[in-house]
Amino acid sequence: MREISVHGSNQAGLLARLGRKAALSGPGHADGAAVPEPTNKLLNSGTGSPAPERGGPARSPAALVAWAGLGVAAAVGVALAGASWAVVACAAALAAAALAIGWRCGERGLDALEEEVESRTSELKRALSELEIAQAETVQRLSMAVEFRDEDTGAHIERIGRFSVLLAEHIGMDPEFCERLRHAAPLHDVGKVAIPDAILLKPGPLTPEERAIVETHAEEGHRLVRGSSSSILDMAATIALSHQEKWDGTGYPRGLKGEAIPIEGRIVAVADVFDALTSDRVYRKAFSVDEAIGMMLEQRGRHFDPVLLDAFMEVLGHTGPDAQERQDPAVLVESTLEVFATALERGDAEMAESAIATAIEDGISPTTLHAEVIAPALRRLDVLAEAGELGADREQRATTIVRRVLATLYRYMTGRTEQNRERVLLAGLEGDEHALGLQMVHDQLAAAGFRTTFEMDLTGAGLIEAVESNNPELIVLGSTKPIATEALEAVLRELRAGHPDVPIVLSGPAVGGGLPRQREGMQVLERIDESVPAVEGLLAGTASPASV
Repeated sequence: MREISVHGSNQAGLLARLGRKAALSGPGHADGAAVPEPTNKLLNSGTGSPAPERGGPARSPAALVAWAGLGVAAAVGVALAGASWAVVACAAALAAAALAIGWRCGERGLDALEEEVESRTSELKRALSELEIAQAETVQRLSMAVEFRDEDTGAHIERIGRFSVLLAEHIGMDPEFCERLRHAAPLHDVGKVAIPDAILLKPGPLTPEERAIVETHAEEGHRLVRGSSSSILDMAATIALSHQEKWDGTGYPRGLKGEAIPIEGRIVAVADVFDALTSDRVYRKAFSVDEAIGMMLEQRGRHFDPVLLDAFMEVLGHTGPDAQERQDPAVLVESTLEVFATALERGDAEMAESAIATAIEDGISPTTLHAEVIAPALRRLDVLAEAGELGADREQRATTIVRRVLATLYRYMTGRTEQNRERVLLAGLEGDEHALGLQMVHDQLAAAGFRTTFEMDLTGAGLIEAVESNNPELIVLGSTKPIATEALEAVLRELRAGHPDVPIVLSGPAVGGGLPRQREGMQVLERIDESVPAVEGLLAGTASPASV
């Protein structure tokens, strides 16, 4: 991995400065925003005395004294009654035994009570933590909806969360702070939900008026999540309000300066700008990592807290520009297939969408996901359905989930693609049960810039009509039933005779279906991920049609 040299970074000074009270409180925490706890727990202790061990302080000897007194009194009473010393000794022994048994039973009961209280307290803390995370995830879904408008996928907000936590851990923030930050940082731009699409997605420079509207997202995001009983949302409100502030006081919305800016806002500001610079936008292409680093170092002490920026450069040196270690792509694809197929079988849309989103974030291309995850998962569903292990309702639910996933991938693939290449007609024939496979072929061609038309459930006559009306330069036919009808064979002969110069691709094997008997002069597509090369080759005349 490329090493990144860092100048002027002093880890000891960094920890000391970020641990100072000035960095953790002050005017920057507006409207009651959450203040992170000091890193050193002893700062919260007035005397510096250690906390009591589990089970609380040592038990009071009062009960022991009372029991001992009763035993001695019993022995004295027996002696005064004129009993022999043997009887007195027996009475004393019995009193001592009763004392020991009573004390031991009481101690065990107290231990059991303490364990029960500790267990219930742990359960309550866990329930409260889960509730806070659920609240944050609810708002995060709103934030992801914003990112789908502005960033194409939710990958941006996930990277912000990872980078922010890595930076916080690197500077020594306590685990509780880092865990809250993990969930709160992705909500930094939630206020963009209030910004009109015409401005948020504008491909050119913004006017001063439009820029002023965009800058309201900090206040809007703060208003959206403030006032919650959740410490996560409380931190998210602080981040939303402060992540656009600058170290030299020239940021917005309140012009805070230096350590008056909350530490969580300063952390997210660094992570957000780096990811923004290295990501495509509607108005520009991504900068390289080296370019982004150079631009950020120029803003050291102006836009960014200089110590945090130095620490961030060290984090980059350890993790790379995507804040995670690279894994074997083949392993990632296989694991994604297993999770995605399981999600479809269960009808779990959230699990399926999360698997695909994670794969995209891990660098797996949509084309690979089509061919090696979604298509195989659909074939598994077919096998289960044929075996009677997947009911019609569950199969329909799985199909609906796949359509949603494909729609999301399509937006991601074609977000900034200009479709100005040759006209391609993708035609699904009547009775075709593999429309989703043909949909994936369509999406890949559209993402490659071809002007695509997608029509399904066409009869023979409908196919001829679609060709005549769309005048395509290439035709991709969907799969057929195992035994094509004579009527379809006749239509294909007519199509071939009427349009001998229009290449035809048969996608049956690629999408999991069959082929017609009449295939002369038609190229067979074996894999979905070969769609674009096959079409380009035919149109360029470099591939000879296969007759099989």
